[in-house]
Amino acid sequence: MLSLYILSPNQTQASDYKLFKKEPPKDSDKLIYEGIVFSHENNFHKAISCFDKALHVNPSSLIALSKKGSTLYRLERFEDALQCFDEVLKIDPKYIDALYNKGLVLGEQGNHEKAITFFEKVLDINYNFVDAIYNKGVELSKLGKHQDSIVLFERVLVIDPENSDAIYGKSLSLGRLGKNKESLLWFDKAAQADSKKSKSLYDKGAELSKLGKHLDAISFYHKALEVDPKNVEAIIAKGRTLDLVGFSFKQVIAVFDKAIEIDPKYIKALMHKGFLLERACLFKKSVSCFDQILEIDLENVMALYSKGVVLNSMKKYPEAIFFCKRALAIDPTNLKALGSMVWILEHQGKIDEALSYCDTALEINPNYSYTLSYKGKLLYELGKYNEALPFYDRTLRIEPNNKRAIFYRSQILKKLKQNENDSSFLNKFRKKKF
Repeated sequence: MLSLYILSPNQTQASDYKLFKKEPPKDSDKLIYEGIVFSHENNFHKAISCFDKALHVNPSSLIALSKKGSTLYRLERFEDALQCFDEVLKIDPKYIDALYNKGLVLGEQGNHEKAITFFEKVLDINYNFVDAIYNKGVELSKLGKHQDSIVLFERVLVIDPENSDAIYGKSLSLGRLGKNKESLLWFDKAAQADSKKSKSLYDKGAELSKLGKHLDAISFYHKALEVDPKNVEAIIAKGRTLDLVGFSFKQVIAVFDKAIEIDPKYIKALMHKGFLLERACLFKKSVSCFDQILEIDLENVMALYSKGVVLNSMKKYPEAIFFCKRALAIDPTNLKALGSMVWILEHQGKIDEALSYCDTALEINPNYSYTLSYKGKLLYELGKYNEALPFYDRTLRIEPNNKRAIFYRSQILKKLKQNENDSSFLNKFRKKKF
């Protein structure tokens, strides 16, 4: 039985993989074993296929269901992943793998407080579950509770003094508290602790890029690649940052091509290449990138709606709508897919239909500034200035520097003032006696 090879439900997918490598399971558990190996090797569709076959043989297999959920999470199919974890937790409310991974999914969806409750449930069962302690710290930091997050990262370091994620997390939280000197010292500790993997060097570059220090960031990506020339994350980040600081199209795309040469199935590299080609109006080549992604992952939502956007630019309108609808059939709550549909419908002159998709997006997240601003724009195009204005006001409360909202709001105020002046003139004209 699988229990011979899974010591406890506390193990992560990586630890399951190492254990199976040492003790390959018997035939009855071969499908789950193969699924875990495929997932570890980033071959997610084959992994899911194995878990589905295992569940067909044994529908009550908690490990197959939980590992399927964690694989769906890595494909960013969050709603499907949650469904798997919820099914596991109905049977066993204390199944740690499902509790922990559900916390990760909720965090990715922006439900930080709810994510924390699931990491706390894990820690009620296993007080020293390092990944749960660390991720609780991450979620606290996202809520702005940086001092509390530091306490959690330090707790990880008591258990695992060389844990570079916790060192890095502490450095970030210190930086966000304005303790920049301490932050940089902890960044250096992270770089030393994890230099063999080049992860912390890449992470430091990413943080510098977020702060707008792009040239400094590029130098750290170079250092990361000196340690590990095949660190595709660092290569992609380098390409994106070169693009931000104004390097040429050829220079940037050469960097993405380097990442694809190392790993032809690395979705993030193909995705960014596709975006870059779209911006260069090389639409056919852009579509080719998204098609390559869909060969790897047929249900990749971002590739589907991005392909729809490019097809719309090629004036292939029915196909554009088809691919956006496919994306939304997989993930009906995906705000970017809904936003892409709004953009496509607007460019096809289907304003009323575009407004209905805006409403759907705002039901999901009433404070999604992109949709608020876009709904204001659509109402403006219909001449409904009084209805449009509140949407720009709401946008600017969330994003005070939103240039689109500032521009259109000023245009609306001009239109309303003109209408008021016209109305006043007409009233005077009507009252005038001849």
